[in-house]
Amino acid sequence: MLKKALDHEVRVFVSNGSEAHFTIREMYELYTSWQMWLLVLFGFFIMATGHPVTLPQFDSFQLRLAFWFVALFLYLTLSMFYALASCRIWRSVFGGPIPLIVLSSPLVLVSTCITVGALTVLFEPDKPAFASMTWQMNLRNVFVAHVFETVALLWLLPTQRARKVTMSAGRDITLAGRKFALAQISRVKAAEHYLEIYTLDAVETIRERMSTFLDQVSLDEGIQTHRSHWVARQTAQSLSGSKLTLTDGVTVPVARGRLDDVRAWMDMHTDPGRGGVV
Repeated sequence: MLKKALDHEVRVFVSNGSEAHFTIREMYELYTSWQMWLLVLFGFFIMATGHPVTLPQFDSFQLRLAFWFVALFLYLTLSMFYALASCRIWRSVFGGPIPLIVLSSPLVLVSTCITVGALTVLFEPDKPAFASMTWQMNLRNVFVAHVFETVALLWLLPTQRARKVTMSAGRDITLAGRKFALAQISRVKAAEHYLEIYTLDAVETIRERMSTFLDQVSLDEGIQTHRSHWVARQTAQSLSGSKLTLTDGVTVPVARGRLDDVRAWMDMHTDPGRGGVV
């Protein structure tokens, strides 16, 4: 259940007019990367040292610093559940990708409200709980969050994906006590208690479960189109209806319940010159 939630794909429109795709798992991997934290620390420095008039916030530097740490913690903690729920609601009502600013603004405002209220009650109890919160503060926080999210989606995420592809190129996976080079596997098919491993030049049948294989691969490396089929990223060519055509001409079925996820995955991972969604 958790793995399915982590692999849920989010589709957003970025302010530059482009469309971005990412999974919840990718989002959290990005949160833990040193590049993202370098960007965050730079933002902390700018916002915490900003003048309280030009950047309206708490008067105390310590409270300003505490605000950004607490607000960021809330944002990261709530974002997975919030993103899942928001995208499902948006898709059911409007269909298609959700604008990034629409997706993140409510979460930013909630994090701001909770943080300001809590810090005021704890450290400035003589003031009303939300005395330090102004419309300028809310507008600024939404703008700052949007800038950081845009930078992360347009520059940091592609860099992270390229790094993972490079790392997976020489990676092995273990099935039935044997090691297989992941880069050599084009697709995998489950047949009762066995797996058919299709490599670039042969087919091997081993006694193993599909779940054992899936636990060792990510969405950057391939996708499960059906409970009995997995296709490598470099093998997928085009999606037409409920059939995925591979580079060798073979077609594999796509389950009805997985069709939207496979379509989004193809949009994100397939080279437009090689095929895509038909």
